[in-house]
Amino acid sequence: MERYRNKRGIRYKGYRMTQVAVWVIGIAWIMMISSCAYRMTDEDWEKNGKVRLLLRKPNSGCPDNMTWYFYPEDSESPLMRTGDVSGYEGTLPLGRYRVAVCNTGCTGVTLEMEKGYEEACGRAKQLSSLKSSSVQIACPGSLYGTGLEQIEVVGGETVAKELTPANLVRTLEMNIKVTGGDKGDVVPAVLSGRLTGVSSRVHIPSGKPLFDTPAFMTFEPEEVSPGVYASSVSLFGLSPGEEEEGSDEPVDLSLTMTLADGKEITSSTDITKEVKDAFTATVTTHVILDLVVRYDEIGGLTITLTDWKPGSDGSGVVTP
Repeated sequence: MERYRNKRGIRYKGYRMTQVAVWVIGIAWIMMISSCAYRMTDEDWEKNGKVRLLLRKPNSGCPDNMTWYFYPEDSESPLMRTGDVSGYEGTLPLGRYRVAVCNTGCTGVTLEMEKGYEEACGRAKQLSSLKSSSVQIACPGSLYGTGLEQIEVVGGETVAKELTPANLVRTLEMNIKVTGGDKGDVVPAVLSGRLTGVSSRVHIPSGKPLFDTPAFMTFEPEEVSPGVYASSVSLFGLSPGEEEEGSDEPVDLSLTMTLADGKEITSSTDITKEVKDAFTATVTTHVILDLVVRYDEIGGLTITLTDWKPGSDGSGVVTP
């Protein structure tokens, strides 16, 4: 009886060892097959090459994760890749590519990336469905982007480049002082505004604002102290006022003042030259305008742009 038990135990142990061996061989086989499949696709250097594209981020506002769009020279449809905080490193089929990179999920912006490199754009969302010569658009959120005119991917070599994403959204801040009468008395009122000559989309690789669709924005200044209002709008750009520079549409700032008795008065002023000078004179994406609005019952509203400056600090309202 004891001999039978020993034989049975030996047979059971042999069976378990055989099972373990089969499992080990099976796992090794799967890993080998997976490795071979990986090499047959990504690491087939007769068909693919490596790219290492690093992102040098100029400020903390740039998102960590960016999406990369690689446009083959014979196609408008890009190959999409997801990068990390440092950039993108991976493989691509051999060939020449143009590259666009930006963050996704930007509020108020629709990405249009399926029409080729030249049309790789972010478009501000349209707020009005009415057909007119000019469309109302939303203020775009935080959009960063950059690109490369060309990279060539070859087998057995690594394409290494460094890119610097730029903030594609500009900020126009307005400080507005409202006075009335000869003595400059404070006039209780509610203000609303409209800005024309606004860019409706931006070319992501170059950061160039585009003006093929005339657009405008509205804004609601808030009263920060008696007779003093402030407002801020984000946008891709404003018309330079010259066709050879992209658009000859003027940048008009319109303000409507609603008095305590419900009466509405509207006036506008052309600020094309001033905002062009402001955005081109410095590398800033933030410009502050100081305006004075005078009201009297005979002359109505008069808007005067008194000062502008770059930066994130207000310049204060200067009364002329």
